[in-house]
Amino acid sequence: MKNPEQLILSGNVRVYQDEGASVTTDTLLLASALRTAPGSVIVDLGCGSGTAALYSSTLNPGCRWIGLDIRYDPLKLMMASRDLQNTPMDIAAVCCGLETVPLAFTECIADAVITNPPYGRAGSVRRSPNGERDRSRRGSELLLYQFIRGAAHLLVPGGEFLIINRPSSLPDIMLGCRASGINPVAIQPVGSPEKPAELIILKGKKGSREDLRILPQTEAESLIRSTPDYTPR
Repeated sequence: MKNPEQLILSGNVRVYQDEGASVTTDTLLLASALRTAPGSVIVDLGCGSGTAALYSSTLNPGCRWIGLDIRYDPLKLMMASRDLQNTPMDIAAVCCGLETVPLAFTECIADAVITNPPYGRAGSVRRSPNGERDRSRRGSELLLYQFIRGAAHLLVPGGEFLIINRPSSLPDIMLGCRASGINPVAIQPVGSPEKPAELIILKGKKGSREDLRILPQTEAESLIRSTPDYTPR
């Protein structure tokens, strides 16, 4: 962890980021999309430095969070950020590769799984000189399916799956969900109403038979929920 920067988000949520990094819109969109009951167990699959989990935990109080990533240094940032908050947060970190999720975790432990996989594929995105950042930006052709398969293993029947990605990845996401027993139930296009969608948020439920709904395209700013103000200790 070299020179991490402390960023302050809405509601005085404080997060550490790698030097020069910023909190992206897609992270806040994913965090805002989850609505779950107190007592739920939520896994942030490929959590990085945990901004989505930290932000969403203030919107979904009383839940237990597990941040899972293959990179150790971002997980250390997540735990350091947890200790910055004015209110206690039940967040644990697990360093684990996607391919070992079925071996490392008992099946059906999570009420919800959120994930923001790399958008780029190897060969289609310029390599970053920062190895950690490069791994978060791009992956193999099978990486997206590994994320979905890991989520399916972790989810309880009826559990909720949330994924954000580019619209061009939607066919692969749909295929991966169907193959893993996750039924897509809602797709939220994100972007200006008069322009093509810039992002999509897909919501799925494990084992569900609900019909798929395509929601009206909405600008990101309208979908990002603000966190409640904290009362300083």
